[in-house]
Amino acid sequence: MNHANDPQARKDFWNNRAHLGLQAGTQDVIAKKLEIEAIATHVKDGMTVLDIGCGNGITAIELARRYAVTVTGIDNAEKMVAAAQELAAKETLKGSTEFLVGDATQLPTDMGKFDVIYTERTLINLSDTSAQQEAIKNITKLLAPGGCYLMCENSMRGIQSINELRAHIGLSEIPIPWHNCYIDDDVMEKLSLPGLTLEDVEDFSGTYYFLSRIINAHIATLKGEEPKYDDPINALALKLPALVEGFGQTKLWVWRSR
Repeated sequence: MNHANDPQARKDFWNNRAHLGLQAGTQDVIAKKLEIEAIATHVKDGMTVLDIGCGNGITAIELARRYAVTVTGIDNAEKMVAAAQELAAKETLKGSTEFLVGDATQLPTDMGKFDVIYTERTLINLSDTSAQQEAIKNITKLLAPGGCYLMCENSMRGIQSINELRAHIGLSEIPIPWHNCYIDDDVMEKLSLPGLTLEDVEDFSGTYYFLSRIINAHIATLKGEEPKYDDPINALALKLPALVEGFGQTKLWVWRSR
């Protein structure tokens, strides 16, 4: 059965991963760490932060651990929210967290305004580009003046570049998961919203995906093995700056409220 356009199937998929801790959002823990670092660079003490599609709260909790911030996380997967509440209760935090059940496409209008709002591989769980654009409009209505929306999402252009180079060296194509609709970079660069500026597009993960999906994958193939997410070559990306551009499967679109 094709579940690609079934919101309930997506919700069930994520509820079934709620118990997986750091791997609940992705099995690629290094990629997750890179995403947290990219988001964290835009956060500082005293901010109000909204995490839309918070999952089990890993990123929100880490931000509250580092900074004196108030982080509200919402997710439509009830088991993910319960897991986030349980994880946060075990932590000693510099800031504070609150986790609520909610939908990125139907955000409450009484939540107030936020200095920073971010989605982390949340919009790609919507059915199509139109739904993503509508979500962005609703999300950015909750920004305080001068606030920023950090759209940490998977890039269609990035995965295409990876697969083109993989094909060049005889590696198989990496498919897009059934429950994902990657961001169309061309559409996003042309998107114009009142009171909002696309300030930057950070290709923060290009080095990592080049090392992991090209170099490490090729070496593993030569050895007759499956590439491992925790291979030392992949971990090297955590120590390197973003040297390689064009291969970022995940990018950070930085929208600023004027």
